[in-house]
Amino acid sequence: MLPVLFELHVGEAVRPIGGFGLAVSLGRWLAAAWSARAAAPDGDDVGATLACAGFGIAGGLAGAWLTHLLVEWVRTGSPMDALRGGGGLVFYGAVPGGVLAAWLGARGLGLDLVRALDRSVAGLALGHAFGRLGCFLGGCCYGRPWDGPWAVVFAHPLAPAAHPSVPRHPVQLYEAAGLVVLGLVWAVWRPSGPPGTRALSYVVAYGALRCVTELFRGDVERGSFGPVSTSQLIALATIALGSVALVRRGRVAGAAPGG
Repeated sequence: MLPVLFELHVGEAVRPIGGFGLAVSLGRWLAAAWSARAAAPDGDDVGATLACAGFGIAGGLAGAWLTHLLVEWVRTGSPMDALRGGGGLVFYGAVPGGVLAAWLGARGLGLDLVRALDRSVAGLALGHAFGRLGCFLGGCCYGRPWDGPWAVVFAHPLAPAAHPSVPRHPVQLYEAAGLVVLGLVWAVWRPSGPPGTRALSYVVAYGALRCVTELFRGDVERGSFGPVSTSQLIALATIALGSVALVRRGRVAGAAPGG
């Protein structure tokens, strides 16, 4: 694939531009732009919304990296080995990190974070799809060995999936396609219910998607607990917690006067 798209030369400095980094950056831009575009019709400040999105992106990156370190610490048994293992990002670590940072930003900026998340879920899904395309370009988060008709072979030496270079499930594309479908559905679906219903329903839907795509993953270093991967375990927990929250919010809304 394309772990390195091209090299940027500035004087004597040479900076490789990777497919993963570029795709993830485009995904962040899309998610932030979607949030800002949806803010104006709701009467929220567009600049404050963009600033809040920036807080969320920074917190998400920190959470994804810290979760990667934690998984590596558990896998290797040593925090120093985890630090020496290089960089890595775990999406499910980005969720609490991003939400916490966005919540702090929203408090300072006077925004309603729940309402902002409701109107942003479609953009977040489509932005996440770009991130998975980046994984495909970089050859990370790769699939199990497979000799099927649409198997892919990663050959670039910088691609983790190239060691060994065998036919694999293009699991990154499976998840990207699922995220595009979720993004399009949530772009037009306006479920009835109290604020937070759209965001919580997306959390449950993505958890289900992730449980399925994890079955095709082949990067065992991401960690597991017996037959269940770390991400599957987190996905099952988010499905359960999100479903309980949806039921409770529905009951509260039904019990409200005039509900």
